[in-house]
Amino acid sequence: MKIIKIIISVLFISLFSLTFSSAEDCSKYDKLSKEYAKCTSDKLKKETSQKAEEIKSKTAKKIEEGKKKLKNFNLKEKLKKFKNSKTHKEFSEK
Repeated sequence: MKIIKIIISVLFISLFSLTFSSAEDCSKYDKLSKEYAKCTSDKLKKETSQKAEEIKSKTAKKIEEGKKKLKNFNLKEKLKKFKNSKTHKEFSEK
C-alpha cells in the first residue's frame, strides 16, 4: 500500500512540475518591448483556442441530446395524423 502511495505522489509531483514548466513566463521581457507583446499574444491565443474547443465540445453534446429528445417526440407521426384528420374531433380521437 505504501508503494502505491509513493508512486502516486511521484506521478503527481512530476505532472504538477510539468504544467509549471510548460507555462511561458512573459515577465522576463520588458513590458514595452515587442517580445513581451508577442509572448502575451501567443499566450492569449493558446488560452482562447483551448476555451473554444471546450465550448465546442459542450455544444456538440447538447445538440446531440436535443436531437435524441426530438426523435423521441415522434413529431412526424403526429403531423401525419393531423394532416389525415378532417376535423379536430377526429384528430383528438385517434
